[in-house]
Amino acid sequence: MQKPKSSAWNVSVDKSVEKVRPVIVCALIEGVKIDEQGFKDLIQTQEKLTLTHGRRRRKVAIGVHDAAPIKFPLVYKAISKDSPISFVPLNKTQKMTVSQVMREHEKGMEYAFTLTAFSHYPVIFDSNGEIISFPPIINSAKTTVTTKTTSLFVDVTGTDFEACNAALNIICQDYADDGAKVYAIPTGSRVTPEITPEKMLLDSEKASKLIGLELKEKEIIDCLERQRIDAKPSKGKIEALIPRYRTDFLHQADLVEEIAIGYGYNRFIPKAPSVFTIGRLSGETLLEEKVCSTLVGAGFVEQWTYVLTSSEKHPFGEIVKIKNPVSSDYDALRSSLRASLLETIARNTHVPYPQKVFEVGEVVVKEDKHHLRSLTQKRVGAISAHTHASFSEIASVMDLALKTAGVKYALKKIEKNGFISGRCAGVWSDGKEIGVVGEIHPEVLEKLQVQVPVALFEIVLH
Repeated sequence: MQKPKSSAWNVSVDKSVEKVRPVIVCALIEGVKIDEQGFKDLIQTQEKLTLTHGRRRRKVAIGVHDAAPIKFPLVYKAISKDSPISFVPLNKTQKMTVSQVMREHEKGMEYAFTLTAFSHYPVIFDSNGEIISFPPIINSAKTTVTTKTTSLFVDVTGTDFEACNAALNIICQDYADDGAKVYAIPTGSRVTPEITPEKMLLDSEKASKLIGLELKEKEIIDCLERQRIDAKPSKGKIEALIPRYRTDFLHQADLVEEIAIGYGYNRFIPKAPSVFTIGRLSGETLLEEKVCSTLVGAGFVEQWTYVLTSSEKHPFGEIVKIKNPVSSDYDALRSSLRASLLETIARNTHVPYPQKVFEVGEVVVKEDKHHLRSLTQKRVGAISAHTHASFSEIASVMDLALKTAGVKYALKKIEKNGFISGRCAGVWSDGKEIGVVGEIHPEVLEKLQVQVPVALFEIVLH
């Protein structure tokens, strides 16, 4: 993208946003052509960027407006969440205050978590004092983009300038490639988008060695330029200029990958391995396969479920939560197989009994002494649901699995949530508790709407 032209428009930034959402970058794009497919592409680009790069709008949020009805200059400031100022949000016909948007609008409820910690909310006013955007929640209906739109005003707000500027550059580059003209807009103390490339030095010899080719300096530069990365020799190395819309460059290895792509993967000549090796299954995998075969032979059906789970649906043990989950359905790592096994039984009450299911899978448990403060374990769990399911039945199946695994064990009576008192035991081996076996409590079964007795065991394999 060429250097954006200067614009007479500007956006002033009030100090009130410093503690709420301090960063805003903007641009004007003229000469855009938006058909139905182009409109869908714009929405998808906007949503994908804010979902991943923007951490679900917490770090970066993008507002795209029809520039025609906007009266400049604009003011970016924070207003009290109880402010009586109202506007008509996107996809609505009635005016709403910012607090109403947070409570009643679909996007307000979805992204309320980005602003709940603050007493003031960021908004963008036009020169008439009207709200045109309530970032990172929703735009005003006044600036709705349609297939008749020919000029766009783009605002990107967030908490990190480089992240916001990169998102703005991506949007602007997309339209610049289609022939649109991009105009820079002063936003506070900056003029954005900032497009000055970032410099990264690369050792040509090391790059060639990593790729497995003997490339000359000029060949490497040619490969990078094919990837739209300008480069030149600099003091025995190659200085690459990374476009600001490329957010995926973290290390020189990323440049090496671009060289390989620019060279062409189909031009690489396959090379036979210089070291002879024989591949084979690990001892852990062989052990798991033996246990699986044993349980299948005992009449159980194997299931595979996700390690990712919902913290609300996983009542067994202290779980490891994900810091920035994409969805609340997968915001934690399971600490037990029990929830997965019980969920399977609960979802199959329409299937004839007996139902016998097992799983060999990973769980993640908290461990303060570990350098990651968590520990991954491979466990095996089995569940039996039918009229005569009992402690004796499931314990005998567990005994068979443990003997197959070559594990010597002992049972100790314990009381555990979710199990019937007196019909539950801890499984011990080498002085450590490695699992649990017992009959599931009727209260648990009632919540799951399972009307037959259920017995279950879960043990740590390794």
